[in-house]
Amino acid sequence: MEDTTRAYIAGFLDGDGSIVLQLKPRRDYRFGFQIRATVSFYQKRRGRWVLEWLYAHIGRGRIRERPDGIVQYDIEGVESVIWPLEQVQPYIVAKKEQVEQALGLLREVCANESPTPEEFWEWARRVESYQALNYSKKCRYRAEDVRRFLSSKGWLPPP
Repeated sequence: MEDTTRAYIAGFLDGDGSIVLQLKPRRDYRFGFQIRATVSFYQKRRGRWVLEWLYAHIGRGRIRERPDGIVQYDIEGVESVIWPLEQVQPYIVAKKEQVEQALGLLREVCANESPTPEEFWEWARRVESYQALNYSKKCRYRAEDVRRFLSSKGWLPPP
C-alpha cells in the first residue's frame, strides 16, 4: 500500500472511524469470553463510495447500510484488525494511543494461543482500560465478569 493511501486511511480513521475492543461472553470459548476487536469507518449514505474505496485498499471486512442513513464499514476479528492498524500507525494523530494499545494487546493475544487463566484475566483488564480511551457508551461486560467466570471454574482464587 502506498504511503499516501496509508496516510489518507489514517486521517479517515482519526476523524470518522473507531477502534473498539470488547469482552463478549461465549459459551464455546475456553475462558467463557471472547476479546472482540473492530475497526469501523462511518459516512452518510451519499459517501458510501469512499468506504468502498477503503475496502478496495484494505481488502477485508464488510460494508453495511444502517437504518439511520449511515453507512458503516467494519473490520472485525483480532487478526483482521492488526494489519490495517499496522499500515496506518505511522500516520495516526488523534487516535495514536488507541492504535498503540490495541496493537500491543492484539499482537500478544495472537502470539499466545494457550494463555493461562491469569493471562486471559490480565487481557480482560487491559480491554476494560482501553475502553476508557473511547467516547463510547457504557461497556456491558467488564474484566470483573471474566474474573468471576474464571473463579467459578476454580482457575482463579475468588475475588
